[in-house]
Amino acid sequence: MSTSRRGFLKGILGTGAAGAAATALPGCAPDIDPAPVTDVSASAEGTVSLNVARYPDLERVGGALTVRVAGEDQDLLVTHAAQNDFSVLSSLCTHAACPLGFDGREVVCPCHLSKFNPKDGSVTQRPATVGLRKFASTYNAGTQVLSIDLRAGEDGFPSAVNGEVRFPFAQFPTLRDNGSVVEGVPGGYGKRIFVFRLADGSLSAVDGLCTHQACEVTSRPAEQDLICYCHNSIFTAQGDVTQGPAVLPLKKFTVTETTDAVVVTGVQ
Repeated sequence: MSTSRRGFLKGILGTGAAGAAATALPGCAPDIDPAPVTDVSASAEGTVSLNVARYPDLERVGGALTVRVAGEDQDLLVTHAAQNDFSVLSSLCTHAACPLGFDGREVVCPCHLSKFNPKDGSVTQRPATVGLRKFASTYNAGTQVLSIDLRAGEDGFPSAVNGEVRFPFAQFPTLRDNGSVVEGVPGGYGKRIFVFRLADGSLSAVDGLCTHQACEVTSRPAEQDLICYCHNSIFTAQGDVTQGPAVLPLKKFTVTETTDAVVVTGVQ
């Protein structure tokens, strides 16, 4: 284990726990550090433009960079897996929120050796069970500029228009059913939201970023709540904390209902 990696583990876990973790690591464990960090700004439209040639840690094939964007809750992990082949994922492991590294083939957590596919963020080795968030990006080989769209939405999910997201019952029929939940990333907002039809028939909508360390929460339909698997914070469908370490509620949106749709406002 390298000195830098041991120092990182001590900083995250504490001296005693780091020593125990180091002892427990198998002999074939990869010697991986978190990706180096750089600070950038986004445009008013939510686009980050990286001139790859300016970042030696990212320019080489097999390299990676952690990108902190001013004003954004989530940091980004940018990986360079092959020539002109870049991917952008959330930068914290979904097991215990450790900063991630890249070994040239897979995204690796230095703390507990969870691994993820750099293409789509899916888990390839536990203990993590939840995949990483993938961000939309394009690379121009001529200019060597990687453009990251922080506001991109998921295909088939409604976009936010002037802060409003409409869910037509024709497209989302389950929102008529008590105890249902719909989730996704609206274009123009770029973060996951959850819309609940509660057991009593009322509606609720909340943002999907945990207020503890900005990991994404996961819905538990049977419990009608949300859990953050990074540190097991739990929130009600209305966004209130029922189990820490989070102490602040999730961001809440206003929800109304028309004859043909559920309408969520304040998504901006």
